Order: sequence, then C-alpha cells, then structure tokens
Amino acid sequence: MTSKPDFLADLRGRIHQHADQVQRVFLELDDAQLAWRPQPGEWNVLQCFDHLNLTHDYYAPKIAGGLAQRCPANPAADSYAPSFWGRIYMHFSFNPKYSFPAPSAVVPAADSLGRDVLRRYLAKQETLLKTLDAVAAINLCATTVPVEKFVRFNLGDCLKILVYHDRLHIGQAERVLQTLQEKSA
Repeated sequence: MTSKPDFLADLRGRIHQHADQVQRVFLELDDAQLAWRPQPGEWNVLQCFDHLNLTHDYYAPKIAGGLAQRCPANPAADSYAPSFWGRIYMHFSFNPKYSFPAPSAVVPAADSLGRDVLRRYLAKQETLLKTLDAVAAINLCATTVPVEKFVRFNLGDCLKILVYHDRLHIGQAERVLQTLQEKSA
C-alpha cells in the first residue's frame, strides 16, 4: 500500500520525465529518423507514440467514468493499492519476460504518421496531469473502472497502467533510435 500523495507524486514525476524526453530527444529527430524501422514489421518511433496515444484514448472515457463516480477519499486512510485484476495485469504487462501483441484497438497506423503524433502525446500528458489533480478528493481504491466485460480496475490502477505503460514504449522508441544510430555509425 502506498500513500496517495506518494503515489501521485511518483506518477507526476514520471509524466514530467516522459514529456521532457519527448521534447529533448524525439522532437529533435528528422522525419526519416522518426519513420525508420529496425526490421520490416517492427514499429518505428512514431508508431510507438501512436500506440501510446491510442492507449490513452482507450482509457480516457473509462477514467472519466471513474471520475464521475467520485467515491470520496477518506483522509485517514488515503492510499493506493492495486486491485486483484490490476495486480495481475501489471505483473504480466510490466514484466520484460512477457510480451503480448497489442490489442487491435491500440495497434498503431502502419504508415503516414507525422510528427504531430509526438505533439498529441505531449498534449495527452498535460491532460493526464490535470486528471491527477482531479483525483485528489477521490478514493483511488474504491472507485472502480470497468475496462473489459468482466474486468474492473480501481482508478489508481488505470492511472498507474497508463504512466508505466508509457515508459515501456518510450524505451522501445529509444531502442529503435539506438539501433539506427549504431547502423549509421
């Protein structure tokens, strides 16, 4: 169990790191670098961020439903702990031993992506920061969010999944860029 202030501070810090990295590294790349693929069928940098944008789009209405539910926080016990389904999902999703294909709803476009994908990602990070401000008076554990037909996460799970999932694919984009730099050297 993590105190809510510590939990939200961790998420905010990670969001700021992600946005800073996009601005410092990826926005500086030219169009050819952004579209370069290590192998046919592998994602390029833009596809990594398109996938993240689609994931944020998938979770946004679900989180909005949780915010509308508004289970008030109990200041004496204001903390975050993963739900049963959230714990299972995060165990498999954030463990590098496991790799799963992206669900069709969040598969990036195959071609014709532009650098606007990066700007949209940065805008989604700003929206996510505002969402973190909005959850200050909400119980992150008691507020449930249906994500699939029989699967519910708590609101804290959804927020953590979004932020930590971003790190996974920013790392993937970094590896694409590193491979490009090694081939160009």
